[in-house]
Amino acid sequence: MCFVKPIPQDPSYHLFADARQIGGIANFWNVVSNLPFLVVGSVGLLHRRLAHSESAEAYLVLCAGVVLVCFGSGYYHESPSNERLFWDRLPMTIAFMALCYLLLSERVFRSSHRYALWLLVAVGIGAALYWNWTESLGRGDLRPYALVQFLPIALTPLILCLFKPRYLSNSALIGAMGFYVLAKLLEQFDAQVFAAATMSGHALKHVAAAAAVLCIVYAVPTRHPVGDFARHRPRN
Repeated sequence: MCFVKPIPQDPSYHLFADARQIGGIANFWNVVSNLPFLVVGSVGLLHRRLAHSESAEAYLVLCAGVVLVCFGSGYYHESPSNERLFWDRLPMTIAFMALCYLLLSERVFRSSHRYALWLLVAVGIGAALYWNWTESLGRGDLRPYALVQFLPIALTPLILCLFKPRYLSNSALIGAMGFYVLAKLLEQFDAQVFAAATMSGHALKHVAAAAAVLCIVYAVPTRHPVGDFARHRPRN
């Protein structure tokens, strides 16, 4: 990304196909379609626990980030602007970085690197802050944010192919990737989907992205794998 010119925020990004106001809420469907993030994040926090200690913290940060996405994205879509977009992107960077660490700790790291989780989260937050700062100066630069969002997604299939699973479900993670690709397609073809259906592509994108997170939630075990029990079981 150092060899790419600064990427400013395109003002047309804020122009969504469905701007209907319902019940006094502007851009109603783009706002309320964020509720699945609250539901899925809460399911992850309240009803499932990753028993493997190396990744439990990252899992909780991921779920908390997803809950915050509901509020940040809803706030942004009620009145889209660069100022509000920051609050949409900030929790997303937290969730992306926590997911990145979750995969690294389960597949790549051979020992505990707890500090790496908070380093990655700090990098994600810093990328969002940097973009917001450059926009305030009139020379917006999305490069760090783009790296934070898309590099973990690009690395995920490589990690799944090159490293053996230890406790995360491969099939659930592949399902998450499929829903994420669907979400990006729905986002890209927002207007076309809206013309063909009663719901816009962007609103459906939120639902597909929440489904991707749900797959990640159900990819985690709620008890220690057999190998872990064998290693930690007290000896007679």
